[in-house]
Amino acid sequence: MAVVDQTTPTGFNPGVRNTAAGLSILGAIIGGVIVGLLLFAPAQALLGVERVADPISLSLLAAGVVFMLLGGIIVVARLGLGGAIALIGVLFWLVGCIVFKSFSWVLFAPVLLAFLGALTGMIANDQLASGADSRLIYRQSGLTRLTHWVWAFAMFFLLLSGLQIFNARPNLYIGLQSGFGFENSILDIYATNGPNGPAGQTKLFGQIFDTSGVFGMSGSKEHPVFTAMPGWATIPSYRDLGTGRVVHFFFAWILVGTLAIWLIQAIASGHFWRDIVLKPRDIRGLPKDIIDHIRLRFTHGKSYTPLQKVAYFGVFVIAFPLIILTGLTMSPGMDAAWPWLTDVFGGRQTARTIHFITMLAFVLFFVVHIIMVVLAGPINELRSMITGYYKTNVGHGSSGEEH
Repeated sequence: MAVVDQTTPTGFNPGVRNTAAGLSILGAIIGGVIVGLLLFAPAQALLGVERVADPISLSLLAAGVVFMLLGGIIVVARLGLGGAIALIGVLFWLVGCIVFKSFSWVLFAPVLLAFLGALTGMIANDQLASGADSRLIYRQSGLTRLTHWVWAFAMFFLLLSGLQIFNARPNLYIGLQSGFGFENSILDIYATNGPNGPAGQTKLFGQIFDTSGVFGMSGSKEHPVFTAMPGWATIPSYRDLGTGRVVHFFFAWILVGTLAIWLIQAIASGHFWRDIVLKPRDIRGLPKDIIDHIRLRFTHGKSYTPLQKVAYFGVFVIAFPLIILTGLTMSPGMDAAWPWLTDVFGGRQTARTIHFITMLAFVLFFVVHIIMVVLAGPINELRSMITGYYKTNVGHGSSGEEH
């Protein structure tokens, strides 16, 4: 997802420290007022908040305020450190909003200000540091970083809302039709009455597994919940197919639009051909790169390694188009407009199954991606997707080329 070998962005004005500090501190002040109102005033005192905050939510929001304020103060002396601390405050505030189950514009204001302050400080710090350290390069463009986080955010909501939709029909079929009169299901998740009472079961390719507590039946024995996917894995957490579909379609179009913007920029800049499309030399270098990864020997260079290129080629050239087209195939409106889609994927039921399997592939990619980030150096990897700067571990000759 990187645009490599780019020109370092223009420098910030002399007031960058004041800007970073001012935004972070202002966010902390507004956040402190909100926490105070939630603690001492009726919940209706805040526009968009209609209930009293619980102690856990308040403690998380208060921790966010403390880190925002601390980061705003420290950023005056240490741009990078102060920005990172303010960013921690942003994360605490967001977790507090999730626990509070409220994302009103009032609660969004402090996190937006503090995030801009943290980002300003961290980018300015890395920009200044790159002048003294030739290994620190500007690797990720602003558009690349933006699309990366939009995709991550959208995919999170697509996954959980998709599981909500799946709960309405927790079966996967191969073929044009489905129903009780057909024996073409490859996956069934359901609840059944066993010798010890209700139990959740998963039937995969004819093999039955007891999945009580997770799939088919979740919750406690006293208050069982008979859904294919547990409430903590769906949006909303309760049975609501209508809301799940609205959320799913909204973030699906966000994903498609962002992907289109990225694709246009990647083709125009040459990034798509240079860093995504596989070439013979990438295939030849793949065995060695796999061995290096197994031995936890990572190359932090300006361009992707063969294994990275294979992964991103699979994501952008295979997985993204596949999950978008199979999603369209399940739409009755698209069936009428593009009837050939159902023929391509062997029917709507087969398209639904492929859609689900592709989603599982994305989950696997995410897990492996996070593991690789941790093993390769999380601070350096995260910094490249926050500020755009990345520290390489390759040497440079007098000509400036890697060796």
